[in-house]
Amino acid sequence: MRRAIAALARVALAVGLCGAPGAGCVKIDGGAVEVSWVVRSETGAAINDCGCADPPIDAVHLVLVLDQGGMPTSYRPCDGQAQCDFPCPRQTGSTAFNIRPTQPDESYEISVIALDSTGTPITTVLSPAPILRSVVTGQPTETEAFELVARCSTACTMNGSSVCARP
Repeated sequence: MRRAIAALARVALAVGLCGAPGAGCVKIDGGAVEVSWVVRSETGAAINDCGCADPPIDAVHLVLVLDQGGMPTSYRPCDGQAQCDFPCPRQTGSTAFNIRPTQPDESYEISVIALDSTGTPITTVLSPAPILRSVVTGQPTETEAFELVARCSTACTMNGSSVCARP
């Protein structure tokens, strides 16, 4: 009887921590960073199809640089990490909860860069300056949408709604 009660207690604890059975748990080893972006032309028109950017944008890479008291450090948790590359058409992405939390005098410089199909940064696509945010264990850190500025591809056209789109 004690074993049955102990087993039920373990199940109740797991459901309380992880949700319903089969739902899966989220491992929390820090905070998460969630970003979103839009792609616009140099004239401000929307580019809703990342393939209509010139050159086409395949993915967006999240850049995180730990800043201590106004000085950037060499701690860059997204460098070389696939979890920080997001398909451009999604227009949003989030890391796992494994970003080191910030201390009172720290923040992260958060920015994004456009990548081509080989994972190479596209230097002709402009992105805004980094913004500063704190990261807290177990919480997502959200940002405003980043605006990436690119040319409208000649394979696409500006439609009557000022959207760079495929004909």
